[in-house]
Amino acid sequence: MSTNRIRLAVSVAALAVSSPAFASTCSCASIPLLGTMESASPNENQWFLATTYEFHDVSELVAGSSTIPDQTGRERQSQALVFEISRGLTQKWSVSALLSAVEHERKISGQTDRASGVGDAVVMLKYSPASISVYSKNALTFGVGSRLPLGEDDASNRFTTLAEDLQPSTGAYAGLMWAYYARALNESAGAQVYVSASHTINGDNDRDYQFGDSTSIALGGSYQTQTPWGFGMELLYRHAKRDERNSVEIPNTGGNWLDIVPAVQYHATETLAVKASVKIPVARDLNDSLQFTTRYAARLTLSYLFGE
Repeated sequence: MSTNRIRLAVSVAALAVSSPAFASTCSCASIPLLGTMESASPNENQWFLATTYEFHDVSELVAGSSTIPDQTGRERQSQALVFEISRGLTQKWSVSALLSAVEHERKISGQTDRASGVGDAVVMLKYSPASISVYSKNALTFGVGSRLPLGEDDASNRFTTLAEDLQPSTGAYAGLMWAYYARALNESAGAQVYVSASHTINGDNDRDYQFGDSTSIALGGSYQTQTPWGFGMELLYRHAKRDERNSVEIPNTGGNWLDIVPAVQYHATETLAVKASVKIPVARDLNDSLQFTTRYAARLTLSYLFGE
């Protein structure tokens, strides 16, 4: 197999792994953006396109590390469409952009609050000093970027402005840092292990609300079979600081999450793939007395790689 074909196969096979940070950078309290960005970096003059649908059930009530029966009948869910476009500028440099559309819904005692619209965007510049090929079993990529508040962050019901976690957009800029390392375990690079880390530094919105800065670390592996099917498994740890308003910490926000993310992918062609993954909580240690958090999240992605 030629060097170019191996690099192309590795770029597409990398989509079989779970994303490097499933919940590291939020366009709200529950819809990730950076988490949908795939680990593959296109080669020079290549384009990568992806469309992702996400669903989050955020109805689980947790006190510290214990799940608490909820007597309020509260239901909370979020959905999003995320569009990614990446372009290989050179053999080592690439640029990625994400756009999102978001809908949040919360039901309490028969009352429903809902907000939808354009969410936040992400732009990121990636540098890949090493990539998997016939000459190397290692891949290394660094990224730096920004989250841009494109959508509405002051949606309201009939009486008051909705809480920040129900807004389509955070209304605030953020700085992003990301790193990814992978190692091929066989000559075809069909079996890989990887580790990734990301950090988000959040700014304040116009109401002086700041989502807590967050750090995510993921450890995972992927296997591309001789058939069109590929499989991945990821262990994801996330730490988030407490949110703040007017520089004062808000109780019952922030904490630590540990999730497992299995994924399966089908390659319709060498460059067109469909991937499904689900995030399942393993352990949580959340700040203060009570927090509603993710019961589970699911994702479906259609991706396409083309160009030279």
